[in-house]
Amino acid sequence: MRTTLNLDDSLMQAIMKNTGITGKTKIINKALAEYLKKLNRESIMAACGKLDFDIDVRAFRDLELRE
Repeated sequence: MRTTLNLDDSLMQAIMKNTGITGKTKIINKALAEYLKKLNRESIMAACGKLDFDIDVRAFRDLELRE
């Protein structure tokens, strides 16, 4: 998708210097992918402790040992 953006030149140069990524498109795509990963991690962490699994660990282990 083509989009026109107004980016901070000094920020873009700093990112290019620190990452070694030279293309602006590559930097933006990498940033978007990393942001999505962060959101997914936060979503998983928010669900932590809220999901109720009714699992009998001992029965599960016994089942594994029989196979």
